[in-house]
Amino acid sequence: MKKTVLAIMLAAVSLAACDDSTSSIGYDVIPKDDEITAVDSVFHISTQTVQVDKVLANTSICYLGSIVDPETRIQTTSGFLAQFHLPDGFRLPSKDILVCNEQGEVEADSCDIRLYLDSFLGDSLTTMKLRVDELSREKLLSEDESYYTNLNADDYILPEGVNKTISYTVKDLTRPNNETNGKSYYRQIAVKLPKSYGTKLMQAYYNNKADFANSATFIRNVCAGFSFKNAGGKDVMVKTAMIGMNVYFRYHSKTEAGNDTIIDGAQRFGATEEVLQTTHINNNYPGSLSLSELQQKPCTYVKSPASFFTEMTLPVDQVVDGKDLNGAHYNDSISMAQVIIRRKTVTEDEKFQLLPVPDQLLLVRKSDWETFFEQNRMPDSKTTYLSSMSTDTKNYYAYSNIAPLIAYIKAERDKKAGVVQGESNASRRAKYAALEASDPTYAADWNKVYLIPVDAVYTKQTSTTGATTSVLRSVKNQLGLTSVQLEGGKDNLLQMQVIYSRYNK
Repeated sequence: MKKTVLAIMLAAVSLAACDDSTSSIGYDVIPKDDEITAVDSVFHISTQTVQVDKVLANTSICYLGSIVDPETRIQTTSGFLAQFHLPDGFRLPSKDILVCNEQGEVEADSCDIRLYLDSFLGDSLTTMKLRVDELSREKLLSEDESYYTNLNADDYILPEGVNKTISYTVKDLTRPNNETNGKSYYRQIAVKLPKSYGTKLMQAYYNNKADFANSATFIRNVCAGFSFKNAGGKDVMVKTAMIGMNVYFRYHSKTEAGNDTIIDGAQRFGATEEVLQTTHINNNYPGSLSLSELQQKPCTYVKSPASFFTEMTLPVDQVVDGKDLNGAHYNDSISMAQVIIRRKTVTEDEKFQLLPVPDQLLLVRKSDWETFFEQNRMPDSKTTYLSSMSTDTKNYYAYSNIAPLIAYIKAERDKKAGVVQGESNASRRAKYAALEASDPTYAADWNKVYLIPVDAVYTKQTSTTGATTSVLRSVKNQLGLTSVQLEGGKDNLLQMQVIYSRYNK
């Protein structure tokens, strides 16, 4: 009976208007023994911009280039390290059918690395420079370690290894427009490696095929990977879709008629999710707006990569104990706690200058945000929540109910302070004060959360009835360029609408 009544009450309350005053909503049709009172109230949330110098770089999506943010004048430069994967059953043609050099030795025709581009920001005609360096096998990227975007790529480079610097533009100027403007054309950056490097890879295979048994042995004994670094130019940032290292060779074969022929062959080594790609980022701040200047604005910033988050201070004290901290709601159930965070209005002229708005923001406790990504966790709607920019107006992020988070923080705080059931409000307040005095770190962060731009990956699943649904597969730090100004900031509080429920006794 009580669960049914509560469900009816909540459905009705969700349609009721709310304001800053507290109101009680009763239902005369409910038997007095089971009557529920719903109380709604609005609390204020303070927010500020915080700066971060690194985020976890555990994604196979890589970025390359350099762009100056028109809002803050921060120059962001991205590069990455990439390993290469060997598929199961990897093999090259039998050595006795290869076309060899005059000394009868295995020899490649050529070798290159190709970066296929998914998208880009900036001017497609701007000339950029790329430096590619072979990585050292003495210091390998390891799947057992967590790599952040402040990684120093030079620490992993083989000093005497293969290196190449090239100039490129996003638009391929060597091909006619009718080819490069079509949807079927895949933009790419081609880096020609020395022919001798391709030969070295082939000879390594025929000398010891065990080194090519899997990706781990290949990376450890043959090719540790390559570094890709912006070496000059700005105002372009590219996002890779695929990276491949190709070795080209020739081998003898027969035509259908039985005649001898020579066939051109190639072997591709792909940088895929099975191996590591690690993006490194440098945000150059000289001449840009300082953090203190940004914090004085009547808004907050969320920017990626590895730049700014919005920090929210949740009014857990007031929600749990009432606005006067008199314990008025300590024993009530929090049915709903809703926060809607609107984007600051921008002019039409500004829209053309701004970076893309992040599609998703993760709400996570300040104390947990690094472990969330390190442990590959997913939003659980208890301590972490994912919200997408509204599809209708492109103007807000909504967290429809963070009541479980409020309850979790309340329970955690009570446990840490040693609060027991039935304790007086005065006693609880004294224990809270003692806890905060003994643990300054907890006292500073216990009710704070971050809004973090993320890259949420969904996959399509089809049921037995034919219905298709999107299933969240992973949530990673957003390493692409995004930016949004949110309402809030200095002297500009946000609102959280809370609905309580209690059984009358």
